[in-house]
Amino acid sequence: MMNIVIIEDNPAAARHLKSLLDDEIPGWTLVGEADSIVGGLAVLEGQTPDLAFLDVELKDGLSFDLLRQLSSIEFPIVFTTGHEQYALQAIKFSAIDYLLKPIDEDELAEAIEKVEADTQEGNVATKMSALLHNARSGPSNPLEGKLILKDKYGIQMVSVGDIVRLEASGSYTEFFIREQKPLLISKGLKEYSQLLPETLFFRCHQSHLINLHYLRRYDKREGDVLQLEGGDQVPLASRKKEQLMRLLGN
Repeated sequence: MMNIVIIEDNPAAARHLKSLLDDEIPGWTLVGEADSIVGGLAVLEGQTPDLAFLDVELKDGLSFDLLRQLSSIEFPIVFTTGHEQYALQAIKFSAIDYLLKPIDEDELAEAIEKVEADTQEGNVATKMSALLHNARSGPSNPLEGKLILKDKYGIQMVSVGDIVRLEASGSYTEFFIREQKPLLISKGLKEYSQLLPETLFFRCHQSHLINLHYLRRYDKREGDVLQLEGGDQVPLASRKKEQLMRLLGN
């Protein structure tokens, strides 16, 4: 049996979700329901459901406004949204699932499986901590964001500002992070080049993505090589030179 909270401002969408849950989780219990930030706070305060479905855009604001008012989040969340643009960076950084409405039965089943796996592996607290941090910090300073990374040993919460560079390793990506050992992540570099803010991270080469904050030197006379803080050197593709010069204001 699973105790579930649903915070959704569209009655038809809420009914559809409940119908899908009846098929997916026989015996589930609705322990709270709301259609607004105010109502959602009243529902969530003082209880810890097994799962909460949270609509990104509520009638009195975004659900992140609700999250910012919680002292902690001790339960898994799956976001729902009617618009792709509302699958915000805070959600993706935190490795939290979101479902586009109208919700597809198979996608719901997959999201629930991930929640159950996170619960069994003890990942919920770390992911929710990252989500709460990202909801509070907002998009204005991407260096302050927290990114959830999963390697073969488990998950880690990494400060975006501490990521020096990323390097493709086949279908994997190797993260080079300040003051810790590199992490090998089973996702391709393309995914992270799309996720990380382009104002901060630069795809200097097909196999390399760097944090411009750590770029220390580029001298054309020394070849097409970028010098990074800590002594790392990465290649600069010829077709990327002009773009880099624009970013550096040259």
